[in-house]
Amino acid sequence: MVSATSARASGWHPQVVSFRLLVASVLAVAIVALASGCAVVPSVQWQRSTFEGFEVISYVPEHPRGMAYLFHGTGGSARFADRIETTDVINRLVAKGYGFVSTSSTERTGNRRWNVFDASLSTNPDLARLARLQAHLVTTTGVQATNPLVGIGMSNGARFVTLWGQAWRNAGYPVRAIWASHGRIAPPFADPGQLTVPTVFSTSQNDFTVPPGDIAEAFVRTRNAGTPTEFHASQERDLSARPYERIPGIDANESRQIVDAYVATGVWNAQGVRVEPDIQRAAARAAAVTLPASVRAQAGAIQDQTALQLAVHQFTAEYADQVIAFFERYVP
Repeated sequence: MVSATSARASGWHPQVVSFRLLVASVLAVAIVALASGCAVVPSVQWQRSTFEGFEVISYVPEHPRGMAYLFHGTGGSARFADRIETTDVINRLVAKGYGFVSTSSTERTGNRRWNVFDASLSTNPDLARLARLQAHLVTTTGVQATNPLVGIGMSNGARFVTLWGQAWRNAGYPVRAIWASHGRIAPPFADPGQLTVPTVFSTSQNDFTVPPGDIAEAFVRTRNAGTPTEFHASQERDLSARPYERIPGIDANESRQIVDAYVATGVWNAQGVRVEPDIQRAAARAAAVTLPASVRAQAGAIQDQTALQLAVHQFTAEYADQVIAFFERYVP
């Protein structure tokens, strides 16, 4: 976490903020290694349904402390909730008394993205449908209209969570805080002082899809305008077997075989140290890995865990506890 005061005292400007300096100032309190080898599965039974023809994955406790809305990235869907890292975050929220809801963007035939350019709850089809979904939850579940709301978004979903959070808050919804992971602020609220919802920004050291400097700039601009905010940055780790044990159905022996397969790509040496100097080439070569036949059905989750170790464009539960603690400052 970096304060606006320290940023200004260092002579930083939102347009020229140094990502390396910003990361260096948060490493002492922010780095948490995901060392657990236990498979990540939902801690409670989720409901799978549809609303207005769109898939919905949700869980609502009898008396929710709050509700978390989840927003996928480009090409994604409601099944963003099913990914290992997202499920880990959901489990931690559920343990604190929250429910959650994950649905898909309205646009389903092209890039499958959220509309991040229109802040109107009437003319933006995503914001309008989500408002109807919220009303449906209030009518049919234990959700109350006054229950605090928090939001989590990845990439395009990160941009959208800033739009959703601010637009809904402006409309009187009880949005308390949001987490924008690996994405910029939505254009309608990108100018200094327009994003007033308490916000956590997170990024990764080697993200070449949305450069980490852009996220650091958004953080500094938002903090300097007076909005409570935090910044977290994931660092590259040596390749190891234990992250793959987070995937249901993969055991320790298979995890070691997965590492051997990645070492065979030439991206890493036998000690798990990356030897391919160009991160984009490293990511491309890793994506072309030939996995052991026994784990090919889990290829997507395996690639996700590899991307986390490379610290590229990937959602992570690494900072879940810090984010939830941030949320709880604003959720009674």
